[in-house]
Amino acid sequence: MNRSSAGAVELRDLIDARELTGLSVLHLVSDRSPVRDLALVSDFEDIGSVGPDTVVLLARGAARGGWMISAALRYAWERRACALIVPEQPFTASVIELAKRLEVSLLTTRRDMTRLAIDAAIRIGAARAEAMVRVRAVVDRLADVPGPAQAVEMLSDELGGAEVWIESSGTRTLASPMPAGSEAQTQRSSLVRARLGTSAEGRDAEPDLLLARVPAQAVVFGEQLLAGAAPSVRALLLEQRLKATRSSLPAISITALTGSASVASFADPEAGELGTRPQAPLDGSFFAVCLLTSEPDRVGALVHQLWLMAFPEAPLARFDGGWIGFLPAEDPDQRTRALEQVRRGFVRAAGAPIAGGSSRIHRSPTEARHAVREAWLAARLADPPTTSGDAPGSDALVEFESAPLRLLSRLVPLDLAEQLVAALFPRLLADPSAPRLIEAVVGYLSANGSVSTAAARLGLHRNTVQSRLHRAAELDVDLTEPAHVLPIHLLFQAVRRSERLFLESDS
Repeated sequence: MNRSSAGAVELRDLIDARELTGLSVLHLVSDRSPVRDLALVSDFEDIGSVGPDTVVLLARGAARGGWMISAALRYAWERRACALIVPEQPFTASVIELAKRLEVSLLTTRRDMTRLAIDAAIRIGAARAEAMVRVRAVVDRLADVPGPAQAVEMLSDELGGAEVWIESSGTRTLASPMPAGSEAQTQRSSLVRARLGTSAEGRDAEPDLLLARVPAQAVVFGEQLLAGAAPSVRALLLEQRLKATRSSLPAISITALTGSASVASFADPEAGELGTRPQAPLDGSFFAVCLLTSEPDRVGALVHQLWLMAFPEAPLARFDGGWIGFLPAEDPDQRTRALEQVRRGFVRAAGAPIAGGSSRIHRSPTEARHAVREAWLAARLADPPTTSGDAPGSDALVEFESAPLRLLSRLVPLDLAEQLVAALFPRLLADPSAPRLIEAVVGYLSANGSVSTAAARLGLHRNTVQSRLHRAAELDVDLTEPAHVLPIHLLFQAVRRSERLFLESDS
């Protein structure tokens, strides 16, 4: 079996080619069938090794009689070949009917099969070159577009209005307008993709992808187009992210503003300095939005992309563990609409464990510090979706002025809670029953000091709860001092989130 190099054409390019005269069509599935390869076969069993979308030319010695051609059609169907060309000879209706049932195009020719294979290979090469010229022309035009959104629209136009989009960290960001009847078209189309280089956020993060959903006959060209356009689109994405980074460089030290543990290493900015920073929009009513995540390296590119789409005029500043942005709020409705965009675009983004918080509306640049701290505290109260794809709850975005009291225990950082419990209650943690004792204390305090109510909520007998409270008291958990009750409640409530210290909490 002799093979040609892969091509990127449609079956009609071979049927209608001037240099391929003498072809007769017995059955044609579609003249738009993509042709990836060409194979000259001298033994029909060799068809079993061809790839999909191959045009198979069956030499005269391998096509003697209807039964051999029927067998070749079955092999071609198994390998998803798009067409079978055989030497001209009398055909029974059963052979043609088999080609129709198997949906394999069947053609005949009087020409020498070897010469026809050479001419077909030349035509495939020429068509492939034509496609590359077309791709090159699109790439040249991409150099003049202002950003990745316009690049996506251009690629969609080039693919006849097909749906084209960019994925960052597994989530769709920039996308062309959905074509009419897209649901029906999706069922009949194929997905093609190209990697936009390596991930911008590290080796372990998912790479950005350029994707399109195209008709089956346009798969080959779609793959070539996306592969050719990928470097240009990636450059546009990087340029956009660089601009976002530059715009956030003048931002005030967020760790200093929030008063986090590392604040000692930063100089606290003067109040007057806030007004000199280009941290728009501070010239009118505004509020702050804080986004927190446990996986900043994985979702960083996605967050910046989504923010640019939602709020292109507002810079987003990065800090350890999250991002801060200021948004205008000339009226409450404007803030409500912006927060809904944050909910839809960030805290509900598939696969992105992002928690959000917002501040109250502020009206003076000197209040920027208060706005940042309020947003940061609210975000720490939020409950983000997990990486396993769980849907976020109603607390995934928390507004500072309406933060639920039941969430306040989350303000105690888990690592701090673990350290404090270890330091303040070493005898408690040394006890094998520590998880159950902590559960009983939290249940008792949550029930306003009612052992019966705590027992009902925990599904335990009243005497069991009473016994565990006595044991906790023996291990230095003093609930008789009013000043200790609230701190112990907050501390134990926080440490219950620790998988390391609380693995047996459900036993």
